[in-house]
Amino acid sequence: MAEAKKTASKTTQRSSTKTTTKRISVTVDKDFYMDLEAYTHENFTTIEDFVKKAIKEKLDRDRISTMIDFMSKR
Repeated sequence: MAEAKKTASKTTQRSSTKTTTKRISVTVDKDFYMDLEAYTHENFTTIEDFVKKAIKEKLDRDRISTMIDFMSKR
């Protein structure tokens, strides 16, 4: 039984060192990518930061819309 506890603690230690980020991939056509690249260059940001910000804004906007819908149905 003592060995099982040691194994469990080692497993816990390993899992706590894993990263908490996840990678996603998006495919866009060449013209769209060129527009995105130009926009991010003009606005002194990276494509990665722009996409993260755009996704966050969309999620926040949908959450607010859902809350408004919920409150108006009361």
